[in-house]
Amino acid sequence: MSNLPKIGIDIGSATIKVVELAPVSKGRWKLLAAASSVVPVGGVMAGASNQAAITNAIVKILREAGVRSRKAIVALPEDQISSHVVEMPVMSEAEVEQALQWQVEQYIPIPADQAVWSYQIIRRELPGNGGGGMEVLLAAAARRMVETYRQVVEQAGLEVVAMETELMATARAVVPEATPPSLIVDVGAKSTDVGVIVGGQLVFARTIPTAGQAFTRAIETTLGLDTKQAEQYKNTYGFSATQLQGKLTAAMKPVMMVIASEIKKTIDFYVSKHAGEVIRMVILSGGIAALPDIVGALSELLGLEVTVGNPFLRVAVDQMQARQLADGGPFYAVSIGLSMREI
Repeated sequence: MSNLPKIGIDIGSATIKVVELAPVSKGRWKLLAAASSVVPVGGVMAGASNQAAITNAIVKILREAGVRSRKAIVALPEDQISSHVVEMPVMSEAEVEQALQWQVEQYIPIPADQAVWSYQIIRRELPGNGGGGMEVLLAAAARRMVETYRQVVEQAGLEVVAMETELMATARAVVPEATPPSLIVDVGAKSTDVGVIVGGQLVFARTIPTAGQAFTRAIETTLGLDTKQAEQYKNTYGFSATQLQGKLTAAMKPVMMVIASEIKKTIDFYVSKHAGEVIRMVILSGGIAALPDIVGALSELLGLEVTVGNPFLRVAVDQMQARQLADGGPFYAVSIGLSMREI
């Protein structure tokens, strides 16, 4: 199945993003389709009417974009995932799963019988443990939420072959394996997801409840604009110090400072647990990453190199697709990473 085209479906709090990729060689893909649509207020979990509307939107996207594959990989919202790094003695894969069966309720805020959980071994032979320890990333989500996402997509006529977190998908799309330890910052509409990536693998994740909508509200309040106009100004001028006499930058800076502070806390926490490791690069993703001058604004606050992740680095696109997606690279990072996943 891994050699067949697959669909990546990212149902965010504001938009649905759908991407269809076909593998062309090891580590290379061809873009077959990419499209998006708005999500009803409240998203997937807001009730049956929203779920029906989202299913219908997926059907429409698939038809209008000419998507042919029926195999779908679906993102689960990072802010609904409970993740925890568990330190364990070195053991086999089968032993890890058996041990976690008895321990999982210690680490997740959901009763085990109401949760869906998975794990991946992220580090063996921990320094300082005499080679006798390992780290396992445990992720869990409410079974009701997982099944709701599955049903919404299956009712659109697709087969859900896998589900994973947004940050795992983003890491696959924008962080090559050879990249030194880095931080992904995916700024969505309602929350900012932060993940530490080592060797191309997600090893730590957390969610910050401050994101794109907070920037918009700051502009509304400071400049006395309505929501639609504030959103337009944000997307057009971003953090430019010269446009509108720098008023937008001044309005949004307090929000950016909150996000930057939480990013620093994440880095400090991770480094304190892994002596000798240094994080020097931050990779921005999500729709907000396309804002003018946001890279410079965040880099100044962090004192680190900041770059915008390009999920199309290993994806071949034709000239028409390139024009259509000129400013949309970070926007599609999750859905591209999903479609890249091997099954």
